[in-house]
Amino acid sequence: MKADSVWLVKDMIEKSKRQFIVPVYQRNYDWSISNCKKLFEDIILAFNEDRKHFTGTIVYIKGSHSSKFDEDIIIDGQQRITTILILLKAILDKAILLSDYKLQSEIPDYLFNRDSTDEMKIKLKPVKSDSIPFSFLMKNHHDEMSSESNISKNYNYFMKVIENELSKGISLSDILYGVKRLEVVEIILDTDKGDDPQTIFESINSTGLDLSAADLIRNFLLMNDGDQEKLYEEYWLPIERIISKGLLVDYFTDYLNFKSKENISSSNIYEKFKDFYKKNNYSNQSMMTELKYYSNIYSVFVFENNRYSHEINKSLSDLRLLDQSTIYPFLLPVFEDFDKKQINEYELQRVLKFFVNYSLRRIITGVPSNSLRGLYKTLYNRVFKDSENKKTFYKAIHSFFMQLNTKDRVPSDDEFVHSLVYNNLYQKKNVCKYLLTSIENDGSNETIDVKSLTIEHVMPQSLTSKWKADLGSEYEDVWSKYLHTLGNLTITGYNSELGNDSFENKQDIIRTRSKARILNEDILSKSTWSAYEIENRAKILAKKILQMFHFEELDIPIVFSEINGNSFTTSDAEKTAYTKPIDFYFCGDKFYVKSYKQMTVTLFETLFLLDDSIMVKLAENNYAAFSSRITMSYDKKILRNPQEIKDSGIFIETNLSSYYHVLFIEKILEEYGFDESEFYFHIINTQKDEDLT
Repeated sequence: MKADSVWLVKDMIEKSKRQFIVPVYQRNYDWSISNCKKLFEDIILAFNEDRKHFTGTIVYIKGSHSSKFDEDIIIDGQQRITTILILLKAILDKAILLSDYKLQSEIPDYLFNRDSTDEMKIKLKPVKSDSIPFSFLMKNHHDEMSSESNISKNYNYFMKVIENELSKGISLSDILYGVKRLEVVEIILDTDKGDDPQTIFESINSTGLDLSAADLIRNFLLMNDGDQEKLYEEYWLPIERIISKGLLVDYFTDYLNFKSKENISSSNIYEKFKDFYKKNNYSNQSMMTELKYYSNIYSVFVFENNRYSHEINKSLSDLRLLDQSTIYPFLLPVFEDFDKKQINEYELQRVLKFFVNYSLRRIITGVPSNSLRGLYKTLYNRVFKDSENKKTFYKAIHSFFMQLNTKDRVPSDDEFVHSLVYNNLYQKKNVCKYLLTSIENDGSNETIDVKSLTIEHVMPQSLTSKWKADLGSEYEDVWSKYLHTLGNLTITGYNSELGNDSFENKQDIIRTRSKARILNEDILSKSTWSAYEIENRAKILAKKILQMFHFEELDIPIVFSEINGNSFTTSDAEKTAYTKPIDFYFCGDKFYVKSYKQMTVTLFETLFLLDDSIMVKLAENNYAAFSSRITMSYDKKILRNPQEIKDSGIFIETNLSSYYHVLFIEKILEEYGFDESEFYFHIINTQKDEDLT
C-alpha cells in the first residue's frame, strides 16, 4: 500500500491515458446539492485565501495497466471525483458561452483522454445506473439527461453558483484555481503485495457520505469476488428492487435475527453479518442466493404483494398499521414453510390473524413492547423444537401462547374489554382508527379507507358552558375520565371538524358528513350525551370488537411443559449461597455461564443490544441497585471491581456475592420492564458461596 498527499486535479485527474472505474459493488452517485454547496464554498475559500484545502482520501486498486492505458478501480472517493468532474464540465461549458478560449483548451485535458476509443475517452466510468447520465453530460447531450439524476441536478447547481460568483467579480480562472488547490491523500493498493481492499475500505474515515450497513455488506460480498458483475446483476440489484434501498438495513437485521442466535441490531449488523458468514462457511454465491430468496418473502411484509392472497395481504397490512415489525424474524421461517408447502394457505391465514389479534390486545391493554424483539427472535425454535408440531402448525402456536404466564401471555377477554371501555385510545391514533374502521367495515357493504378518515370526539376536547351544563355538576370528572375513550370517539371523512359544537349540532354534522353508519347509530339515536351514554356505547362497541378479535378454543392443546420452567428466578436470590450457575434463559434464549459474574455481564450485554438508551440513562445517573452503593456508572473509578459492558464506556460493579448478583439482575430487569419469568437459571452446589466472583 502506498499513501501520498497529492493535488486532486494535477496529480490524479489530469494524468492522460487513464480511466477511473467505479466497480459495480459501489453505491450510486449520491451527493446532494448540500454536499456540492459545501465543496464549492471550500473551493472559493481556497482561492480567496490562496491556500490548499484537504478534501479527504482517494483509495484505488491498480487495475489493468499497460504502456498505452491504465485502469484504476476506485475503492473510496468516487463521490468527490465524480463531483469535481461535473464541476469542471460546468466551468468548461461556461467558458464556451463566454468565449474563454484558454479554459476551452485547458479543461478537456482534465475530462477526457485525447486520441482514445469512445469507451476509454471519458476519464471516469461510473456504476451502470450513473454511466448513462454522466456520458450524456460529457457528450453535451443535455436534453437526454433525466432531471431526476443527481448528476443533472448537481451540474445545474454548479452552473447557477458559477454565474453567481461571476456577478461578484470572480472569474472562471479564479474558480478553476480554487479547484486546483484541493488536496487529497492518494492510497494505491497492490493486491499482489497482500493489500486487502475490504479491510482497508472498512478502516477509512472518509469525508464523503456515511456508508450504511447495507453498503458495507454489499462491498463485503462483492469487492473481492471474480464474478462481481454477475453477482451484482443477478442477485444484488434484484434484492434492491424487491426490498427498496431504504429498507435494506432493516431486512438484513431481521434476516440475521432469524438465522443467528445472537442479538442483532442496526448498530452491530455489519460485524455480526461477517461473523455469521464466516462461521457458517458461506460463499458469496451461496449467501447472495439465500438473501435473494428471503428478500422475496420479506417484501410481502413491507409491501402488498400479488404473490399472496387478499387475506394474507390484509393481515400483513394490519400488522404494519399496528407497527409490529418486530415480528418479521419469526415470519420469515413461517413463510418459508408455506413456500415449501409444509403448511397450506388456510393455516398461514390463521397464524397471521392470531398475531393481529395478539398484537392488538397487547397494545390496547398497555403491555410494554420491549420484550417483543426477544420473544419473536426465539419463538419459532421454541414452538417447533419438536418438528412434529409443524403437522398442526396453528395449533402449536396457539397452544404455546395460551400456556404462557409471562408478560408476553395473551391478555384475557376481560382485560381486553375493560381496556377498550376505559383506556385512552386516542393517544394511539393509528390503532384507534384501525379499531373504529374495523367495526364499521365488519358490518358494512362499503369499505371505508382508514387513510381518508378523521377521528372525532363527541364530547369535545374543550368544554363550552353549554357542554358543562349538559354534563352536570361533575362535568370535570366525566370529561377527564371519558374524553379519549372508545365510547366518545367516532370517525368522519372530508377532514370534518366537529369542534366544540353542541351535541345537537354534532349529530347534524355526523348525519350529513360521516359515512360511518354502524359507529354512529348509537350517537344519532340519543337525545343527551353524558357518562352513561358514553360508557354504554363503549361496552356495545367493545363487545363487537371482542367478537371480531376473538381466540378460538382448542379441543386438545399441545402441552409445552418447558415454557415457564421450574428453575431458579430472581426471587430465589437467597437460595444461591454455595452454588454457581451453569446456564440461564432469557426470553427463550439459552446462555451457558460459569459464574454469577459472567451471568450478570452476559445478560447486561444482551439487554444493552436490545435497548442501549435505558442503560445509558442509568449510567449517567450513577445507578445504585441497592441502598446507596453505586453499581453502574461511566466512571469506573467509583466501582470496586468494574466491568465494561461491550465497548460502551458503561461499567458495572462485579464485586458482589451470588445474592447481590441476582438482586442486581432483578433490578435491571425491572428497569427494562421485563417480567421476572422471562429470566431463569440453573445451578449446581459448590463447597462455598461464590463471593466476589
